[in-house]
Amino acid sequence: MPSKIIQIVWTRQARESLTSILDYRYKDLPAARKIVRKDIIQASKKIVFTDQYQQDEIFPNYRRIIVRDYKLLYKERKGSVYILNVVCTKAHY
Repeated sequence: MPSKIIQIVWTRQARESLTSILDYRYKDLPAARKIVRKDIIQASKKIVFTDQYQQDEIFPNYRRIIVRDYKLLYKERKGSVYILNVVCTKAHY
């Protein structure tokens, strides 16, 4: 049985990637930026079990959550989930 998650931790890299992506893609759309940011943060809070989401094909040591055009990469360690990075999946970014 998969282990239950104690806490979700966003790494500095993940926070910086999210900010950078949102600044670039939504610089002239502050309302849309706020909605997309909220959706991404909320998705990370829905992780309950360590193997709840798929393994990533590019980074097989990590699991991923797909939210809109973004991929959150995470890894579990000692009952905590670490959000390691946020990647835009659109080819033009």
